Amino acid sequence: MVIKKFSEPSEEIIKEIRNVELICKEHDKLNGSIFLDTSINFNSEIKSLFLLYDSNILVSLVSMFIPTRDEAEISAYTLPKYRRKGYFKKLLHEAIKEISKYNISDLIFVCEPQSNDGNKVIEKLKAEFHFTEYLLRYNDSVDDMEVRPTPEIKLKEAEKEDLESLINLSQEIFNDNYEDAKSMIIKSFESENRIQYIGMIDKKHIGMGSASLGNDEASIFGFGVSPQYQGKGFGRAMLKRILTDLKNRGRENITIEVDSTNKNAFNLYKKCGFKVETSFDYYRKRPDFLFQS
Repeated sequence: MVIKKFSEPSEEIIKEIRNVELICKEHDKLNGSIFLDTSINFNSEIKSLFLLYDSNILVSLVSMFIPTRDEAEISAYTLPKYRRKGYFKKLLHEAIKEISKYNISDLIFVCEPQSNDGNKVIEKLKAEFHFTEYLLRYNDSVDDMEVRPTPEIKLKEAEKEDLESLINLSQEIFNDNYEDAKSMIIKSFESENRIQYIGMIDKKHIGMGSASLGNDEASIFGFGVSPQYQGKGFGRAMLKRILTDLKNRGRENITIEVDSTNKNAFNLYKKCGFKVETSFDYYRKRPDFLFQS
């Protein structure tokens, strides 16, 4: 048994992970996929991927998404015939040792509701249910892409001189603190496969959104409109323009995620042609209480 740790996966490692993922998804009837883009983690040196090999075969893995210092979001797979051998526990302890170096206070475990083995692990952890998140996929046959009449809103790809304006928007829309907002936006600028958008009325910045690009796919995140402009059609207009831009870039497979408690955003996305594909339950746990018994 060998455990390997990485801050950024190579193409070969990604291929190994996707193979394990495929086997687990078929066995457990899962729909989601592990997010392997580490470029937005708050620290580029932090180890966020932990792999366990048995006879040179990848059999178990833990991945952490850590955009801020507040929490680490954990996803994991173990091949079915290697479960109940303590492999996940070993990897989780390695992950906890790593985040303890950075004073990260909370772990967020992600589990699809239909995963029986995953739910058993959550129960053993005694993690507290936090919220459910929906993954929605865009279906352009649902909506004709026509934007309802609103005062003219323009969309542009943000530039570094827009940084302070984006930080202010992030604080207004998402209640982010200054340093977290700055870190995430800068990393979007620096990433080769991310686009940072900004929405404007005349010259006033009123909304923001980002997209992570794959070969023929894109995932929209960090989308929102300043509170004073919400409920007036600006969000719908801006999202439509982002969708049009992504389609023009050759991305037909477009997803977005939304917290189940955010009814306004959920309804907006459905009106714009998104349909629910799957859901993820999120559970919170402080790392210093794990496996103490």
